[in-house]
Amino acid sequence: MSRIQGTVISSGTELEKLIYERATKIPDLDEFLVKTLHTQEAGIWVASKKQVKDSKIIHSKYEPDFLAFDLIKKVCYVIEVKDGDTFDTKKANGEHITLHNFTNDVSQALAFSFQIFICCFNANTREEVHTGLKGKFALTEILTGKELCILFKIDYNEITKIRTNDQQANLDYFIKQLLVIPNIKNMIVKRLKG
Repeated sequence: MSRIQGTVISSGTELEKLIYERATKIPDLDEFLVKTLHTQEAGIWVASKKQVKDSKIIHSKYEPDFLAFDLIKKVCYVIEVKDGDTFDTKKANGEHITLHNFTNDVSQALAFSFQIFICCFNANTREEVHTGLKGKFALTEILTGKELCILFKIDYNEITKIRTNDQQANLDYFIKQLLVIPNIKNMIVKRLKG
């Protein structure tokens, strides 16, 4: 079970990586924050969780998955990305509080307005996510994976195709690992015969 949990966690990390690799990346977050405050360069510029953590300008114990900056609108999007779209009430509330706490921590240091988002990448609609998050996030604070990809100007279908291929490999690995456990292998063989 711990290996399954590890696979779930690594799947989320892989998703963040696939998104970030395709986004318009900020090479140096602190330099970007100092030099771009008064520019009007179009596009959405994205910083990773690691860049937020390493920043000398941003001070918060919270680290969202992404910060995305719209220099025309002067908006900083604070984004958490999840694979699933169903959480218990406590977890959903915790995610909401964390995003708002981060925004409160950094709002004085950055000359941007802020918008928080939770993105449930595999959800089809914001309404699905809203229900799965027990109403803890407003519909205006929710993105589907397709909507996030539109915001970042990246290809949603490319990411889902890569992930679908990985899912089959993960399933094969999972089955092989189950069959290594003698009691489970015996139970499976018994069920197949019965």
